[in-house]
Amino acid sequence: MAQFRRPASLTLAQQEQIEGGTDPALKDQIAHDSAAALLRETRGTVDPSAVERILRLAESEGLDDMAALWSGAPAVSLPGALWRLYVLHTWVQQQTAEVRRRYQIGTQSAPGLRYRSGIANPPDLDDMRRTLDEILRGAFTGDLSMALLRASAVAMLSAYGTAHLADAPGSGADDPSADGAGRITMQADRLHRLGEDLEAAGRAAAGGSLF
Repeated sequence: MAQFRRPASLTLAQQEQIEGGTDPALKDQIAHDSAAALLRETRGTVDPSAVERILRLAESEGLDDMAALWSGAPAVSLPGALWRLYVLHTWVQQQTAEVRRRYQIGTQSAPGLRYRSGIANPPDLDDMRRTLDEILRGAFTGDLSMALLRASAVAMLSAYGTAHLADAPGSGADDPSADGAGRITMQADRLHRLGEDLEAAGRAAAGGSLF
């Protein structure tokens, strides 16, 4: 039975090179090797507890540690795609009610994406968390392309909903001031870019070119 391991451990020298940015080639190689190794191990195990640890990797290791490995990788690459998937998963798990609110508003703008995401309509909080777990699990044990495309739909619908809040600050945005609307607009832009990145990575995975 394959044994679960965290993404590749870094030596002190490797950490210094990543933090200092003195060797981009080494940083890129470590990112790709660790992501590929993690994917191989989960696809090679029948131990459900190993897969569950993968789901909670961001909680157990921390997003900061994962960022050191993967956040600088191109969006259309295996480490870049996994990083974005974990960021979305963590956001949904930590701010489920707010994500649900934005997601539901977004479905009014692009209802077709709701079917791709696989989230119930209307979703409750447990369904939001459960579906993101299912998407992340699917990336490691099922169809990586489909998981990325489903995650893209969640991000895009959340982006549309966030943009609506910025356009209509009286609808319940946290800060209805002009500054608050501008901040929400930037959040919408980041979510939209996240959705686009995940979709591009999903298309690449479908074509066998996500490395």
